[in-house]
Amino acid sequence: MKKLLLVGLCLLTSLTYASNEEFAKEFSYSTSYKAALLKSKETHKPMMILFVTTSCPWCTKLENQTLSKPRIDGYIQKNFTPVILDKELDTFPKSLDPQVVPTIYFVNPKDEKQFSQIIGYKAQKEFFELLKKAKSHYTE
Repeated sequence: MKKLLLVGLCLLTSLTYASNEEFAKEFSYSTSYKAALLKSKETHKPMMILFVTTSCPWCTKLENQTLSKPRIDGYIQKNFTPVILDKELDTFPKSLDPQVVPTIYFVNPKDEKQFSQIIGYKAQKEFFELLKKAKSHYTE
């Protein structure tokens, strides 16, 4: 029984991780901090780093109910270099290690310092306002 439960938990975890990768692919989010940093420097756009974990239901809700909406995705793609990172699995500067997930940090590619953040799940209207606020705080 314990073995079956463990196998089920492992399967669920791998499916959630696959879901993060599928989201990244479908919405053109980088899954590498270094690659996103290079792209951000080339395009002169700030990085928008979404930190998630494989077992976070609020992360999935943010992806499905907010980030995937055309108006929000279009604004993100136009104004930021989006990247999704698993807090527990991926490599990134420790100065950006969030306390909770989902957390979004907006990072200046020149000095790799955070200039704005969104913590937790947000509905579309509030999230869009926070995106605009983050963009207004960015200075090259």
